[in-house]
Parts: sequence; structure tokens; C-alpha cells
Amino acid sequence: MNTIQKNTHNSQLLSKELKVKVQQQLTQNGWVLLRGYETNLARFSDLLQQFTDKLTSDPARSFFDGVSQKVDAGTEAVGLHIENGNTPFPPKLVAFYSAKSACSGSQTTLCDGVELFKAMPQTMKEQWQRQVTVTRLLPSSLWRQYVKEQHPAVNDISEVNESHLNDLIAINSNQRGVIDESDCLHYELDISPCIDVSQKYGDGQNLDANKAQSIKNIAFANAILGPSFNYQKPKYTFENGEKVNDTLIEDTAALAEKFTYEHQWQDGDIILINNHRVLHGRR
Repeated sequence: MNTIQKNTHNSQLLSKELKVKVQQQLTQNGWVLLRGYETNLARFSDLLQQFTDKLTSDPARSFFDGVSQKVDAGTEAVGLHIENGNTPFPPKLVAFYSAKSACSGSQTTLCDGVELFKAMPQTMKEQWQRQVTVTRLLPSSLWRQYVKEQHPAVNDISEVNESHLNDLIAINSNQRGVIDESDCLHYELDISPCIDVSQKYGDGQNLDANKAQSIKNIAFANAILGPSFNYQKPKYTFENGEKVNDTLIEDTAALAEKFTYEHQWQDGDIILINNHRVLHGRR
């Protein structure tokens, strides 16, 4: 279990000691559960800001405060995914807080993308190490809200114009977008379904190149198996235009089940996740 449980010897939720323990668990296991601490929404938001000074929002979700957003993606099951995996800048860290938990059902699912990739047959590994293009249509309200949240020169959604959108698209050469006559954005993004987490998190920084290569960790980390609750379902194609076929997706999802942990929430639980390594979903 990746749990840091409060007891008489544990520190408080916002202490430096606890922050060190959380970082150790994130490095070792990719996610950590905090249970038994005195929590509320304000403490949760304060905790988040101990670990990051840059916040990424989802334009389709509402804010509870200036930091935390409500997870309101219906009541159906949600497939495994990384947060904002179909955007150019998925956050490194995702955190969830449950103020009031379900008595049954609604378990959050967690799957270590490193373990999943290691277990894949070689042919599946080769498929998922190809570049994939995500294509989807974003209505005016969503792409304008995203630009408002991300562009440093925009303070209100009413200020957003096409030049602001072009500024954000120019930041990453892997994305393209065209606005149609109805103000919808036809958006494309090239992604790598697998992420080298050893390089991204510096596991080999103090070793020579050969040793660093030998301990490389590849994670299957993307949103291809996941939901499209607030968005049009994306189309996924490989670099040659070939559609990512349903059989490959279904076989990957079935294999992922063997490495999926179900978390049954208790009131006050907090989970922090390395979003570049661990996929999450919901029953």
C-alpha cells in the first residue's frame, strides 16, 4: 500500500516532514494516499501549492476555489488515462481530495504505466512507441476558456481572440488548429503514448550516459484508454494516417486491468499522482 497514515508520530498535513515522505513515495511508486489527517478544501489547496507553483486547469470544469476544480464527469465508469493527456502540457502532478465519499462503488483506479509497459508483448510495445495524432473538434466556449486560463496577457474570456490562440499553438510545434465559421476549433496534436520517466524525473542525471540508458523506465502514459465526458471523442491515428484500431486499445485496456489498483475512498482521503507515469480512472 502506498499509504501515509497519520498517527501520534506523524507530522501535520502541511509540514516539511510530510512533504519529504510524499515526494519519496511519488518517486518510488508513482502515487501516494494520505489518510487520517485533518483535511478540508482549503488545506487540500494549500497542500497542492507546496508541490507546484504552476497550476493547469480543465476549461470544462468549475473551480471550487482559486486552485481546486470539481470532478464532475457523471457517474459512469471512466477509463484509465493521464490528466489532460490530449493537451500539449499535461501536468506532472495530479491530486484528488474526497470530502464526502461513496459508501460503495466509485472506486478510483490506478495503474502504473511503467509496470504496464514492461508487461506488454513486444509487438504491442512497438505499436505504442509510434507517434500518434489526436484530432478533435473543440466548441468555442471550451477553446476560449482554455486560452483565457493559459495566456498571460488575457484576464477575461471576452478578451480572447484568434491571435491569442495562435500564440499558444506556436509554443508547441506538435499542435495545429483551424477555426471554422461557427467558431469551433479543429485541433490536432501529435503525442508520444509512452513517456521516458527516467529522463523526465532525473533518475539517471548523475550517471554516465551508458548507465543512465540501462535504467531507463518507459511508461505507457496517455489518455487513449480514457474518457471524453466533456469533449467530443478524439480520433487517434498513427503518423502514417493509419487509425489506432479498437483491438489494440481493447487488448491494452485488458492487460492494464492486471496492474490496476482500486481505491475505495474514505472521507478526507487525499491522493497525489505522478501524472507522467500513473494512469487513473473510476469504476
